[in-house]
Amino acid sequence: MRLLGLDVGTRKTGVAFGSTDDGIVFSLPTISHVSEDQLSTALLSLISEKSIDEVVLGLPLLPSGEEGAQASVVRSLFDRLRIEGISCHLLDERYTTPTRTDIDPDAASACEIVNIWLDLNKYN
Repeated sequence: MRLLGLDVGTRKTGVAFGSTDDGIVFSLPTISHVSEDQLSTALLSLISEKSIDEVVLGLPLLPSGEEGAQASVVRSLFDRLRIEGISCHLLDERYTTPTRTDIDPDAASACEIVNIWLDLNKYN
């Protein structure tokens, strides 16, 4: 199974590819966007190009576990992708932000989202 992990932001979205066949996860170029429409168009193209089977979106929860404003943006994108027939999942992303500053934090978070999903579903 081919997975796409997303760390959705308001202007930039980190993207990672993962495969359940070999457990390999790597980052793809971060997507810059100015609107949800632009992001969903870019993602639909990428999903088609990479023959993605499932998408895992990081759901940004507050430390309390409640949903903040950014969570509604993620849920909206989740709904858009599902309407297009894409199999999608939401994953708590509270602990996916990297502490290293020498790498793209959006891409690193997307990789962590895929790694956690693979671990939780026993693909690794």
